[in-house]
Amino acid sequence: MRNLQRFCSAVLLLPLLAAPALGQVVTKDIVLKSGDEEIKGFLAIPEGKGPFPAVVVIQEWWGLNDWIKDNAKRLAVKGYVALAPDLYRGKVTDDMKVAAQLVKGLPPDRALRDLQSAVAYLAHMKEVRKDRIGSIGWCMGGGYSLQLALANHTLKACVVCYGRVITDQDKLKPLAARVLGIFGEEDKGIPAKSVREFEKALKDGKHKVERIHIFAEAGHGFMRPTNGASKNPAYRENQANQAWVEIEEFFAKTLARK
Repeated sequence: MRNLQRFCSAVLLLPLLAAPALGQVVTKDIVLKSGDEEIKGFLAIPEGKGPFPAVVVIQEWWGLNDWIKDNAKRLAVKGYVALAPDLYRGKVTDDMKVAAQLVKGLPPDRALRDLQSAVAYLAHMKEVRKDRIGSIGWCMGGGYSLQLALANHTLKACVVCYGRVITDQDKLKPLAARVLGIFGEEDKGIPAKSVREFEKALKDGKHKVERIHIFAEAGHGFMRPTNGASKNPAYRENQANQAWVEIEEFFAKTLARK
């Protein structure tokens, strides 16, 4: 009887032992070439058989911190190779005054060059579908997500999360990627009025707009739960969760589907 119980227990365990692990990713720090420089980046790759679509993940003004890396891992769990280049060359802060100095010291042309290098790195990976690459960024990174899509016509999808917008229709002419915008109605830095003008300029220019969503009762940085070790008072859990639903649906439509 005891042997029979052991046998039954073993049989019941077999499916658990044999089942592949779901949602696991491989992460590593990499070095990529940007012009004459070598810069670091954080890479998250889904486990399984590729090639996969890919996303360039762009930091806020705080730097390449754990939250940005977690977002890269979140996208990898969903089946995307995610690469977050280190635009600050190793500097990270949770102090607003320091962040303001870091962003002032970041040459826009160098940042865009780094991001272009990230796209090129992904496109040359055997695990990546080079015809299915997109970008996403928050705050400073949201603005750079749009700038990258303007500069690189191979990008298929661009997510701007409360980043600097462009309201001049002529300046948006080079844009080929489909756009999803995530903004907060109470954002003082990126006012809702400017966001609506951005949306109008996109639509008047016949660009592919998935949605420009201005979330009620949300301000700048509402998707980030913490500021370093402290809680982020701007975080809005319900709106952040809804934003992620829209982001994941958008990338599934623009990058994952054939």
